[in-house]
Amino acid sequence: MTWLTDIISKLFDLLVGLLGGSPLLVMLVVSVVTAVWALLLFKAVTPQARLTIIRDRLFGHIYEMGLYQDHLRVVGRIQGDLARANLKYLSLTLPALVVLTVPMVFTLAQLDSRFAHRPFQPGESTVLSVKLSEDTGITLDNMTLETPPSLTVEAGPVRDMVSGAVAWRLRVEDRGIHVVRILDGTNELATREIVVGDELTPLGASSNKNWLHGVLYPGAPPLPGDSSLDEVTLRLPARHTRYLGIEMHWLLAFMVFSLLGGLVLKDALRVSI
Repeated sequence: MTWLTDIISKLFDLLVGLLGGSPLLVMLVVSVVTAVWALLLFKAVTPQARLTIIRDRLFGHIYEMGLYQDHLRVVGRIQGDLARANLKYLSLTLPALVVLTVPMVFTLAQLDSRFAHRPFQPGESTVLSVKLSEDTGITLDNMTLETPPSLTVEAGPVRDMVSGAVAWRLRVEDRGIHVVRILDGTNELATREIVVGDELTPLGASSNKNWLHGVLYPGAPPLPGDSSLDEVTLRLPARHTRYLGIEMHWLLAFMVFSLLGGLVLKDALRVSI
């Protein structure tokens, strides 16, 4: 699945470049495009005519309940009809929800990698930690960190012999993409990129051997299956973005913009929901 993640990441990178890296524009465009393909997929998977009939029946039962709210026996019958109509509606829409899950997961993963965290600024500090696999023959005493001149090791290595982890505190000095190498003596165990700047680039805090982790967090490529490391973690600063003057979590912003886009476009696309 990593090849598919790489393709989607490149498409998002292209979109970010075309929009000048503006978080607001990227979020708006991705939300509207997501609303469009979600509506079209929903339309293709669901029986639209039957769905319209069931939806109208649902609203009819609700209005009927309002008219006969003083008649308990009638209200009880209406509630039963409403429950059956609701179950029928769910049975018609459930296949669409299943189909929508996969592309939505990839979309949310890409947004999370760009909007949950931001690159570092010159002068900021971070912590890079590494955890050894239990079955490896490497000892923590032999592990070192090779850094470029643009990074300064402020503290470490700090070793935890019980958990098999080691950590360094680093300070970034210059803009750009800086690569650190994690070594066992002269053997390279892993590398980690540290991004410094203002770009809307994919970032991920931790890498491990789980391929699903690489799909869900495309900003942190997974470690090789035969790696001597279980996890490599970089403490990243949180990104705070204002949308139309209001600071919101990226997931809330996506939900609001995609929902509004879907409501505006559903009639133009002739989709019944």
